[in-house]
Amino acid sequence: MILLSKDYEEVEALTVVDYLRRADITIDMVATQGSLETQGAHGIKVLANKLIEDIDSETYDIIITPGGAHGADLLAADERVLNLIRKQNEGGLYVASICASPIVLEAAGLAKRIEGTMYPAMADRVQFKKYNSVQLVVNDKDQKVITSQGPATAVYFALEIIKELKGEETMTKIADGLLLNLVHDRIKAGNWAF
Repeated sequence: MILLSKDYEEVEALTVVDYLRRADITIDMVATQGSLETQGAHGIKVLANKLIEDIDSETYDIIITPGGAHGADLLAADERVLNLIRKQNEGGLYVASICASPIVLEAAGLAKRIEGTMYPAMADRVQFKKYNSVQLVVNDKDQKVITSQGPATAVYFALEIIKELKGEETMTKIADGLLLNLVHDRIKAGNWAF
C-alpha cells in the first residue's frame, strides 16, 4: 500500500504506483484524510481505492510513504499510520519512505535502528542510526526499510521496491522498458537535449 495524506509529493507517489503496476504488483492507494479523493502538494487530485479506516487485518508486502513536507507531517502525526508502520516492521515486512517521509519512521520509532537517507534539507528532523547522503538506502537484513531522497530519485526508489518484491530480472525489464539506460547514457555524455 501507499499512504496518501493531504499535500503528498505527487511525483513520488504516482511514480511508485505506476512502476509497481507495470511490474504486475498490486498496490492499494490508501487515503488517510477521510475521503477517497486526495490532493497532492501541487493540486493534482488522485482517487485512492481504500480508506485507512477500512484497513483491518490485511497484510501488505510493503507500506510506502511519499514525501511532501506537509503530507509527511500529517502521516507522522497520525497514530493509525504509526501503528501500521510498527506492525509492518515487527512482522518483518518492508516499509519504504522517500523525501520528507522518513519523519514517519522517526515518529514510529524505527529510524534509530536503521541506516537511511532523506531530503537533505530535512535530515536534521530524523535521527537515523546512520544517515547516508546518497539517493537510496536499503536495509534488507533484519530491518526491511528502504529510504530515498526526493522527487528525482523516485524512479530508483520505485525500481528498488520492484527488485525487493519481484527480483532483479523484473526490475531490469521495467527499467529497460522505461529507457532508463538511454537516459543514463545521454547524461553521461553531457547531452541534456532529449
